[in-house]
Amino acid sequence: MAEENHKNGFLDETLSLVSGDAVTPAPAIIRNSGSRPKPSTHSDFDQLYLYSKPKKPGLKKRLVHTSKRCDLKESLISLFPITDWLYNYKWKSDTFSDLIAGATVAIMHIPHGIAYSMLAGVPPVVGIYMAFFPVLIYSLMGTSRHLSIGTFSVVCIMTSKAVLMYSEPEITLNNSNLTLMEVSMAENHTSLSPTQVAAAVCFVVGFWQVVMGVLKMGVLSVLLSETLVSGFTTGAAVHVITSQISKFFGIKLPRRTGPLKIIYVYYDLFLHISEANLVTVGISLATIVILTIWNEIIKPRIEKKLPIPIPIELFAVIVGTAVSYLAGFEEFYKVKTIGHVSTGLPLPEIPPLMLFPNLLVDGLVICLVAFSINMSMAKILARKAGNYFVVANQELLAGGCANLFGSLFGCVPTAASLSRSMIQLKVGGKTQLASFFSCLILLFVLLFVGPLFQPLPNCVLASIVVVALKGMIMQVKDLYNAWKHSHADALVWLGSFLGVVLLDIDYGLGLGVSLSLLTLVIRGQKPLLRVLGNVPGTQIYLDIKCYHSAVEIPGVRIIQIAGGLHFANMDYCQHKILSLMEGEKHDKIHNDSYNGSSPTSIETNTHPKPLCLVLDMVSVSFVDPSSVKGLLSLYKDIKAQGRILCLTNCSWTVYESFNKCGFFKDFPETNLFSSVNDAVLFISRHSVML
Repeated sequence: MAEENHKNGFLDETLSLVSGDAVTPAPAIIRNSGSRPKPSTHSDFDQLYLYSKPKKPGLKKRLVHTSKRCDLKESLISLFPITDWLYNYKWKSDTFSDLIAGATVAIMHIPHGIAYSMLAGVPPVVGIYMAFFPVLIYSLMGTSRHLSIGTFSVVCIMTSKAVLMYSEPEITLNNSNLTLMEVSMAENHTSLSPTQVAAAVCFVVGFWQVVMGVLKMGVLSVLLSETLVSGFTTGAAVHVITSQISKFFGIKLPRRTGPLKIIYVYYDLFLHISEANLVTVGISLATIVILTIWNEIIKPRIEKKLPIPIPIELFAVIVGTAVSYLAGFEEFYKVKTIGHVSTGLPLPEIPPLMLFPNLLVDGLVICLVAFSINMSMAKILARKAGNYFVVANQELLAGGCANLFGSLFGCVPTAASLSRSMIQLKVGGKTQLASFFSCLILLFVLLFVGPLFQPLPNCVLASIVVVALKGMIMQVKDLYNAWKHSHADALVWLGSFLGVVLLDIDYGLGLGVSLSLLTLVIRGQKPLLRVLGNVPGTQIYLDIKCYHSAVEIPGVRIIQIAGGLHFANMDYCQHKILSLMEGEKHDKIHNDSYNGSSPTSIETNTHPKPLCLVLDMVSVSFVDPSSVKGLLSLYKDIKAQGRILCLTNCSWTVYESFNKCGFFKDFPETNLFSSVNDAVLFISRHSVML
């Protein structure tokens, strides 16, 4: 008799919570059983709304569908977007805007090309080539209307590793670290110029980009998260500054490669600091101070008033060249200048094929970095412009073909520049035609103007590079922001940065990607489990730790699982669910509208062992066979204790996975419901009681 009274009390309280009517007393609902809502099982729900399993078309149907979609015109537009946008180009309204944008970007290309080509260890004119040959191809195939392809500091410094390794004219055969290819080169007394090696790297990068584009692998860019790219580029900026440190002081330092090379460079600098050229140091300091004052003080005050930005870097190049020529810096003060700058266009030449096997790994790393930078910038620009979309796979093809074409003319791998791209957008550029105008202006520079820059001191270019990297160095603030958001993200940033600085650029990237994947695995091993309670008078169920008005239903433990269920986390989930079933303590607001207690008082509420378990699967994205077996094991354990297990809110992917794994052979499908409220009504209706 006592057991029956306890049972009725359980039902009274449960029904009063889930009926949606907080005023009507629970006993009245029990007496009028016809007024009780009938719980809807998952099968009832599917039958009511005519559920059918989505059918995948067979291979024959897919081939027929694909062949029907193959249209020559659409394929041409997809491969060469210029055939679409140029046909609809507004010549009267957009031509002048694109001309101004192209001229502005071309002016910026000159100092950037000359300065950043030094980072890759190639002649200065190569930087201008990079702003001409690859840009022509990208303009034909690219989907971004504002991306400025050309020299980029990080890619140039990554290319310098191969240039330093394979363009050394003298190779010592006694070195045990030589590869077979290097020994062969030494025995045949052959050597490659820095331009040839850089062209080989460019070809390999283009090859990887085309392969990834054909295989529709643009999704791989997600491997490089924003946090990882921030730490990686900040570390690369340290490499760039270190590579220019000898030019600040006008001294020649030994070439260092491999791990800890940055530390060795500063050690060598300390040993040779007495050899510094004071005139070179003075020029470097003056250039840095002037550029910094302009960028930090003057530019923010006048840039909003000017329709076109002032190219201060170009002015620094022109003034530095003129002063060096008039004062005879090289002749009288031994200041090193950029030297010979050739005119005209180079003849196409196939890069050295024997280097390809040795550059495959380095080329793949550069490919991923360049593509990630291109896509992130292209998406930002498209979002700001607000009238077009960027296609990741087409960007891979466009960048790959641009690099393949550029490698025939000795170019370094190209990537997008944020500063040039933002200026192209800011000054009113409308389409890729701005890049064609830029190429026309740079063609004039290559044919006639190049030799005028020969007296330009190297230290001026080094100063331009360092000042331009201020934004990358300031990304160190991202470490603090990442730490506030997630310690795991901060670890990825720090690991990427330290890996790049202490080891090398490619090692740092590999370490950063590894840490990112590791954090994903660790997070995936512990899905989030929340205990839900009912908001009295409603059919809403919320996390009792976050929503203090939610009240647990006596005798029922409702647990929501967030995340995928798989072999790596099923044991954890089972242990956690069973521990929650045993009546763990939960701090919650005691908001019981039936006894009139204060809704703001907090207490530690310990329920007796729940009679029933409801698993809310609404946030479960997938299940694998191991997790299906784990759920069956959990069901059998709970059933052996005389309790009941209900599942709710299974997506169709989870439901079909259950079917494939034979889940419903042992688990009663009548215990599968379309909502948490239906499961609670089912439990109340059947008077489940221990």
